Amino acid sequence: MIELTVESTGLNSHYDLTDRIAATLQEHGTGDGLAGVFAHGSTIGLTVMRYEPGAVQDLLRTLERIAPESPADGSRYLHELTTADPNGFSHLKSSLLGTSLLVPFREGRLAMSPSHRVVLFDFDLKPATRRVFVDAPRSAAPVPATHTIKENSR
Repeated sequence: MIELTVESTGLNSHYDLTDRIAATLQEHGTGDGLAGVFAHGSTIGLTVMRYEPGAVQDLLRTLERIAPESPADGSRYLHELTTADPNGFSHLKSSLLGTSLLVPFREGRLAMSPSHRVVLFDFDLKPATRRVFVDAPRSAAPVPATHTIKENSR
């Protein structure tokens, strides 16, 4: 398992990990397959998206509408009441986005559209060193890229 670290500035920061993941997989000489990517933490999220300022702001605004920093009714998140930690919204955003994904790796590179990027979001209130684990596809005997299924005739 490969570990990457990200020095995050915290609240709503975002980081394009695509090139680091691709370079690391190339360095390890992995085979073709799906690479698992997992962000360690419950206040961060991973996604594959078109990484440009408008799309980033659209995603952050949508998540803010679903899980605002301060609930509209003036109440507090129960997480804060049970832990005294005022970041309940960041846990919700993390759960909505998710902390793991699979990316295809083929012929020594990520097999995704060039406009799609693997992006880490940090929703927590404070800066932190974030850890991202990459489980590389295993090197194996080449498998044909396509398979034909023939119907049995009777």
